[in-house]
Amino acid sequence: MFLFSLAALLLAPVYAAAVDGESVEREAAICGRLKEPLMFWLWSNMAPDPDSSRLARDATIEAVSFLTGDGKRLHGYKLLAHDGNGKAVKAKGYVLMALGNAMIADRMIRELSAYGASGYDGYIFDYRGYGLSEGKRRINAIIQDYREIVEELNGQYQRKMLYGVSLGGIVMMNVIGSGVVFDAAVIDASPSRLSDHGCPARIDPVRHLSQVSAPKLLVITGKRDQVLSAEQTREFRERADALGARTIDDEAFSHPYMDQSWQVQLRRARLIQDHLLRLE
Repeated sequence: MFLFSLAALLLAPVYAAAVDGESVEREAAICGRLKEPLMFWLWSNMAPDPDSSRLARDATIEAVSFLTGDGKRLHGYKLLAHDGNGKAVKAKGYVLMALGNAMIADRMIRELSAYGASGYDGYIFDYRGYGLSEGKRRINAIIQDYREIVEELNGQYQRKMLYGVSLGGIVMMNVIGSGVVFDAAVIDASPSRLSDHGCPARIDPVRHLSQVSAPKLLVITGKRDQVLSAEQTREFRERADALGARTIDDEAFSHPYMDQSWQVQLRRARLIQDHLLRLE
């Protein structure tokens, strides 16, 4: 659902691709001049329509926006650090979640509730072209957007935590590869490479593992994942493990937020929370 048949994107004909190291315009389609815009259009149309009324009565959540370097306004939400009873407290740090393809911020921000109750601000933004966010839906631009978001948040908070889901795992690994400072990161269900299917090698998640201090990273995959095959995720997980990162390939896990029971989903969420919060 969230990568919406990664194979459909990757196996479509490639009409244009950036060369490694080549400087490209921010909203250029680097994985195919026709293919990339088409697939992002399909994915974004699978996402629910934005509806701020879903959060209207939650005093711990507020709407926020971010202006990108190329002047596009991204919309999202901030979950406020609180004392466990909804009373705001000074945040110890932040957690930023990068979403999967068919996710939208107002549906997902409550997934960060545990971090708010632990004294951290949580942030989720709709990708450009999703929800109310401006701009064209392009992976190159999305990666740059999130690098800028991380850099801005890093200037405001002491502790810095990153959480990438599916497509968001690709985004977060590229952000990490750019050299941003962070304290802990979770990559949940990311493919190892996109370059085998026409995208530039520079965005391959596996390529950026060398930029990570291994104890800071948790990589999760699931043996029941029907969106990404074992072959698509294995290299990234095994390379992370060889470098000393914590890795989990769970028998019961499906693709993120598609687990077959709430008990399995809760266990997955607790593993993520334990990793992000354990280095406090």
